[in-house]
Formats: sequence, structure tokens, C-alpha cells
Amino acid sequence: MKKIAILGSTGSIGTQTLRVIEENRDKFEVCALVANSNKTLILRQKEAFSVNFVGLLDESVQADDGIVYGEKCLEGAVVNADLVVVATRGIVALPAVLTALKQGKDVAIANKEIVVSAGKLLVEAAKEGNTRILPIDSEHSAVFQCLQGQNDCKKIILTCSGGSFLGKTQEQLEKVSPEQTLNHPRWRMGKKITVDSATLVNKGFEVLEAHWFFNVDVDDIEVVVHPESVVHSAVEFCDGSVIAQMGVTDMRLPIAYALNYPMRLKNSLSPLDLVKMRNLSFFGVDHETFRGIDICLEAYEAHELMPAVLVSADEVAVDAFLAGKIGFLDIYRLLNETMAIYKNRIDEYAFTVSGIMRLDADVRRDVTGLIEEK
Repeated sequence: MKKIAILGSTGSIGTQTLRVIEENRDKFEVCALVANSNKTLILRQKEAFSVNFVGLLDESVQADDGIVYGEKCLEGAVVNADLVVVATRGIVALPAVLTALKQGKDVAIANKEIVVSAGKLLVEAAKEGNTRILPIDSEHSAVFQCLQGQNDCKKIILTCSGGSFLGKTQEQLEKVSPEQTLNHPRWRMGKKITVDSATLVNKGFEVLEAHWFFNVDVDDIEVVVHPESVVHSAVEFCDGSVIAQMGVTDMRLPIAYALNYPMRLKNSLSPLDLVKMRNLSFFGVDHETFRGIDICLEAYEAHELMPAVLVSADEVAVDAFLAGKIGFLDIYRLLNETMAIYKNRIDEYAFTVSGIMRLDADVRRDVTGLIEEK
């Protein structure tokens, strides 16, 4: 029985991870659950899976009920785990993830912010603990699967659905609402990642993640738009051969692969029907309208800590957009303005856990200020 700790158990990835485990109770034991504030749901999860350790980050709901409250619950959750599933938002779980890797625990990660902000630290920690970082995102899981038993990777090809506004112009994007943005045509995801999918910031993050996951230069990572979301990503090898991974649009597939790697798990999902697919289309990204990828690459080139600035700024900007405080295109403006602010200040911060956490707090404060000045 593999012991699983789930950080972010009440969110989209967390709940789907528990659905995979429910179908495979003979293989997995849930030893710890952590969520932000959804006490009602996490207590139901605790009962359903007989979980000993339960934590909530939000101390405002604290009570004498056996739950561990505050950020300390994250490190407590990983103590007895064989595999830690990271589905939290932001970088709050970074210290716990590094601890888990150094202590010899594999980490299956769906949290983009941690990899983008501190990918180098993750790689070093995994090397120290002789552990594995397993990707859960459908795109990175696809690349991971394509690379099994292969070598001489020439190029990674990340596919992109195009988000909610594929084909729209900048003029059309000026007045789009949060409700329109959250209406993704293919995937059902959390609100934050759905907005990031629409701006293509999400895809820019994925380019940087792929760099750290697979040790491939960012110049050798290509993004192509594939609206059908059937080909989840591909790898081109030195001889020109391209291997792609295909599947239905259901996150339980990459989750299951990460949980039981290197073996696959049977599931109850409907299989992919290629005949019904009929046509699969691929085309280039409209970088002029959707600037998310270019902004992420600019951050990567600017400084090793600038992606961390971008991660924190994006989270505050997306929250503001969802709350109706700014427009869709203002997200790009805020990201650029924040990077400009930190261009000459970034050397004040060390590339350490404490340095990244301090930078995160400062960026959040400054972006909030920019929004209030608007």
C-alpha cells in the first residue's frame, strides 16, 4: 500500500486524485489531507478515506476538532507519506515540498507556481533525496510518457487549447467578463488556472516547468495551438521522429499515471474514439494578442528570481480580475509593470526558500497597490 498525502485535497486536482484512489483502494492509502479553508469537505474526505492527519491553512476557522491549523500543517502532512500530491495554489507549500523531496519522498506536482518560482531548488532537493518529481499537468505528463525508454530529445512540443477566447482580437478582449473567461471549451479546472489558460500565462508557465522537469532549454520548447485537446503534447527526437500522447480530456489519466508510476492503472473512463475525432488541427500561437507566453519568457531571461515575481503578480492580478476590479487585458499590464518595478530590486532577494517567500509577500503588496491606484 502506497501512502499518499494530498496537499490541496478540496480543489479540482485534489478531489480527482481521491476519485482515482477510490477506484484503487487496494493500492493506495490516504495518510494526510490538507486544504485551505473548506472544513466541511475535508472532514467528509477524512471520514470516507479513514485519514489520520487533516490540516487547514486558514486559521480563522480554527476549533478544537483534531484538525491541524496554519501553515505548519503542510510539513506535518508529508511526514508519513511515500508520495506527496501537490495541488495547492501559490507557493505556500514550497518548504514542505522541498522537505519531502530531501527526505526521500516522491512528489507528484500539479502546482505550477512552485515549479516556476523554485524549479532549481526542486531539482537540487530531488537529487539530494534521490527522489522523483512526477508531473501531473496533462501536457507534462504527456511529455513524460513520450520520453519513457527514449533518448536524444530534440524538441518538446506543448499543445495549447487556446483557452476561452481563441481567435479573439485585442479589441474584443477589452470587455470580456470573468464569467466568459471561466467558460473553457474543453477542460473543467479551477478558476485561477482557467483565467491563466485564457491569457496564455498558463502556457508560459508550462514552458518554464518543462525546462525544469526535463532539463530542456526553453528555446527547444515549442507551443502549438490544438483546440481539440486530444494530443496532450509531443516530443521530437534527433532523427525527426515525433511521439505524441493522446487521450480523453480528463485529469484522472495523468493523476493515475503519477500515482502508480511506472505502472498504469485501469480506470472506468470512456476510451478515446479516434473515428469520432475526425479532424485534429494544429496552428501557431497569436503572440500579439495573447502575450502570456512572451511575458513568461521575458521573466526567465531577466533574472532567475523574476519568474517568482511573475507568479505572485499573476495570482493577485487574476484575483482582481475575477473580483471585477480590473479588466482582462489589465492582467498583462500589471505583470509588465510589476516586472519593471523589480528589475532593479531583484538582487535584494536571495534565491532561497526564505528569499522567495519574502519576495512573494513584497510583490503581492506592490501589485495590490497598483490595482488600488487604478
